[in-house]
Amino acid sequence: MEVILIEDYPALGFVGDVVNVKPGFARNMLVPKGIAIIADKKNVDFIKHRQKLLEVKKAEKKKEADAFKAKIDGFTLVVKHAAGENDKLFGSVTTSEIHDALKENGFDIDRKLIRVDAPIKTLGEHEIKVKLHHDVNANIVVKVEAEHSAPAKAKEAPKAKAVEPKAEAATEETTEAAE
Repeated sequence: MEVILIEDYPALGFVGDVVNVKPGFARNMLVPKGIAIIADKKNVDFIKHRQKLLEVKKAEKKKEADAFKAKIDGFTLVVKHAAGENDKLFGSVTTSEIHDALKENGFDIDRKLIRVDAPIKTLGEHEIKVKLHHDVNANIVVKVEAEHSAPAKAKEAPKAKAVEPKAEAATEETTEAAE
């Protein structure tokens, strides 16, 4: 089913784009939330009339994306992750971890815009892309460092308590006295 996006939806496209989606997604998600309209003749004509306004909106979005790219392009992000031998990670660095680290550094970017080409499973520096606009991509360096936990203290074996003979004798005496 073809729909016309009237708002940016990063996974599909940007304002004014005609995209093909599954009918249920269009009926249940895009149209009710005002993100898209059905691409029928009436709406296509309506969009053609609004095309100039959409072009201005697209140009503004691109300008904003370029300005944001200037701030974030080449930014080095440090992510700490548990690692084992040979600089291999336990698991991998996910887009959610990158998103959270970016947010901590003052960059509020939609997680879906972060593009990791291959899973990050080793320590070191990795370059990732952030899709800011249809034509604008920023590159970020993710530096993965080993997470160091506090050194574990060797657990000492519980010391056995020595039973003093006096305590036992006192117990015997008290039992004899009680009789």
